[in-house]
Amino acid sequence: MIVTVTPQPLSGKIPAIASKSYAHRLLIAAALSESPAHVSCRTRSEDIDATCRVLRGLGARVTQGNAGDADIIPIDRNHSPRLPEVDCGESGTTLRYLIPVAAALGCGAKFICRGRLPSRPVEPLAGELKRHGIRLTTLPGEGFVVEGKLAPGAYSLPGNVSSQFIGGLLYALAILDGTSTLAITEGFESEPYVRMTLEVLEAAGVEIREEKRPEGLPVWTVIGRGKLHAGPELVVEGDWSNAAFWLAAGALAGDEGKSVEVTGIRRNSLQGDRAVAEILARFGAQILQTESAAGAAPGSLRGIEIDAAQIPDLVPILAVVAGAASGTTRFTNAGRLRIKESDRLKSTSALLTLLGVPHEEEPAGLVVHGLGSARAFRGGDIDGFGDHRIVMAAAVAAASGGAPVRISGAEAFRKSYPKFLEDFAELGGLCSAE
Repeated sequence: MIVTVTPQPLSGKIPAIASKSYAHRLLIAAALSESPAHVSCRTRSEDIDATCRVLRGLGARVTQGNAGDADIIPIDRNHSPRLPEVDCGESGTTLRYLIPVAAALGCGAKFICRGRLPSRPVEPLAGELKRHGIRLTTLPGEGFVVEGKLAPGAYSLPGNVSSQFIGGLLYALAILDGTSTLAITEGFESEPYVRMTLEVLEAAGVEIREEKRPEGLPVWTVIGRGKLHAGPELVVEGDWSNAAFWLAAGALAGDEGKSVEVTGIRRNSLQGDRAVAEILARFGAQILQTESAAGAAPGSLRGIEIDAAQIPDLVPILAVVAGAASGTTRFTNAGRLRIKESDRLKSTSALLTLLGVPHEEEPAGLVVHGLGSARAFRGGDIDGFGDHRIVMAAAVAAASGGAPVRISGAEAFRKSYPKFLEDFAELGGLCSAE
């Protein structure tokens, strides 16, 4: 799909889509519980479909509605299939959460991966699983085979590679029979995502105790009791990660009186990307928040320092905001963006180049020298790099900019936000697809 966006600043009110991060976690919790559950989720996306597909392969009965809701009859561990072939699509969360879950169930699985997913790292998770009785075989360019039965014990993982490794292992330890520990050995990036996992597991009745090591890193003791108790009704809250695109659009709207409000997002959410409101305010945008909504309007934008360790998914759209600010914005601790759906530092750099924004790409960051106005953005052709966040950032930049932008491979937005173009148009955006 090729989408051409013609400049016209966005303005209006839009409801948030459901949080993909919470949806993954609640769907998995329901499938590992003792009784059926209904997951209320107002958005269906390719990544969520992937998790539902793999849960079916592992033995759960998952019935999805068109809007995103799902009815789940949990996995029967006494009759689960042996070594099923399951398709993760391009969903890193699906793969990294459900590899350890399949190991804990003891059924194993052949995980088929699409796009860049086969090349995205599974170490050090793979090594830790192998040390506890699991055989994990890499199928180059295709996926992974997991065999064996995970045993309770003492586990450790670094916290600066992927929080998804930590989250998946926490689920696995929770459904083992026995007590285990999981220690973070170095760094602890994307901590909010781990806190979301802990919240869901504890709400499902899992006893988890946390202690701090002398260097301040956590160690969790997980009391595994075989099954979770997630409850009959689970509700997925609104998504800050995708709301960030609309709030950035409000900050870039330019014209007096224009603003964008996103409803259905919790101010006190554990989602780390709620930080977008505070970051946009630091840039100089006008931000208004209530307990369940956030709005952004233009202000005098200026460059700032942004530590991306806890908010890596926000970097592409914040780099666009930085390009419209006056002065220099520096992004640090962003090295993990190189192993996302694209090398996100490289693809964000390509977007900035198209827009005519001077910048330097660093090994683990970006330095952006803003143009002082989004209207100074140039237009042209940009590849979406198969990355939903690059496509959506490019569309918001083009709406706020000074010339049309033609985005190839734009269908990538469906990975997380299938109605993106509809909502873009609802806010007054001008685009055409071919």
